[in-house]
Amino acid sequence: MARLVYLMGASGVGKDSLLSAIRQCHPELLVAHRYITRWSGHHENCVSLSAQEFTERRHAGLFCLDWQAHGLEYGIGIEVEHWLKRDHTVIVNGSRRAFARARERFGEQLLPILVTAEPQVLRQRLIQRGRETHFEIERRLAQHQRLEAELVDVERLNNNKALHHSVAALQRLLNTECIS
Repeated sequence: MARLVYLMGASGVGKDSLLSAIRQCHPELLVAHRYITRWSGHHENCVSLSAQEFTERRHAGLFCLDWQAHGLEYGIGIEVEHWLKRDHTVIVNGSRRAFARARERFGEQLLPILVTAEPQVLRQRLIQRGRETHFEIERRLAQHQRLEAELVDVERLNNNKALHHSVAALQRLLNTECIS
């Protein structure tokens, strides 16, 4: 069965690093990019759009999921649905904000995974990233703890340690759930 592996977790928890590493280990898996209304740099698998471009694509029905977070717009393209129809396993950098809609839209195909890390690890990563103020970092950490507590029925992947540990854990999960 085709699966949509829906990685979600706090900003700075390491989802993009996991996606990049798993893509190298498993080229047969399709890692979908996100559309986002900010410049994403080279470390993210994103397509940067202006707010107007994003709105036009949303109105044209080109997103299977979209959401707002931290003053930005995010979307997952409808190409994901086409890949699933062709029996591929697809991995996306999803959002806890869009999780209920993803669960409704993709049903049994959805494999949600919450990527976690200890607050002090997240804080340090966000500080090193340099995109948020101290206040914004603390707000994100509080939000992460609140939403993490709400997602009790979701597989968890701890990303506190070196990336290779998390990649190995994700590979084990994918081998069990998706890869034959």
